[in-house]
Amino acid sequence: MVLKNLKKVRERQSIHMNPKGGTEILKEQLLAQLPEESIDGINLIGSICNPALVKEDKINVLWQHLSYDQPNVQYMRDRKFVDSIDYFIYVSHWQYNKFREVYKIPEYKSFVIKNATHAFEPVKKEPLIITSDKIKLLYTSTPWRGLAVLIKAIEILNKTRNDFEVDIYSSTKIYGSAFEESEKDRFDALFNKCKNTPNVNYHGYTFNGEIRKAVEKAHIYTYPSIFEETSCLAVIEAMSAGCHVVTTNYGALPETCGEFATMIEFDSSGQNLIERYAETLNSVIDNYRDNLYKDDLEMQIKYYNKNYSWETRIQEWKNFLNYVRTEKTR
Repeated sequence: MVLKNLKKVRERQSIHMNPKGGTEILKEQLLAQLPEESIDGINLIGSICNPALVKEDKINVLWQHLSYDQPNVQYMRDRKFVDSIDYFIYVSHWQYNKFREVYKIPEYKSFVIKNATHAFEPVKKEPLIITSDKIKLLYTSTPWRGLAVLIKAIEILNKTRNDFEVDIYSSTKIYGSAFEESEKDRFDALFNKCKNTPNVNYHGYTFNGEIRKAVEKAHIYTYPSIFEETSCLAVIEAMSAGCHVVTTNYGALPETCGEFATMIEFDSSGQNLIERYAETLNSVIDNYRDNLYKDDLEMQIKYYNKNYSWETRIQEWKNFLNYVRTEKTR
């Protein structure tokens, strides 16, 4: 049964050959900051569990960003594959403990190194003029992680207020043209709804550099997540740039957001979640206009630009890689 399931995994993996999501962005950023010699002899595998990616003549490090239930991690059920990996890196303690519970991973091989982003230049967001300024909301994740919930919540808000606009950067193109084509029928109606909903600006796909500019301009990052995030780079960027985040307490989001975000309890009932999120977002917009988050946002920016910056994280990676090389020579 395990081998039969792993065959299906192989077929699914073929659709994701050239993704450009958070995993790939983080790997590029990490390698760009490491001295070349620090990665010599190390095969750094990004998330996808597949025996074909293992190199017998190198130290194999699997940097896992995916959740325990995703198709691309199912080879973790194969002990031969697990034994072929020298070290596992997880991006949150929540994720690490999930893999411990589900796959009985070898704990002595496992490390948690959290995600990071390049620090943002200090951006002063001027107080809003109540009579004329629209508050800027932002969504920058994939469509299946909460976009449908957000649009329906915006429809509720549109009935009572017109003092906001939401910019949406969401597409299946991020995972390559083959994946985009395979998911076309599933999400086209949702994207069209985004384009035709008042107070919504739908931008589709763009590069991370443009996303970072949008985050700097936004006031509130709107993410009613229905996906068990293992960390969430999009939220880290938003909090580092000084956005107040409104999200759910699903997956590792409480760990990632700490006490800074406004969180609602995840509810598997879609309608309950939509109504609760709309009500909460409505209150947050009012609070933001009343300047109630000013002090919290100043602390938040300092916290994330210190604790989730590459300046901090790169040292953790250097320490880990030094440990790996030391252990190899013993």
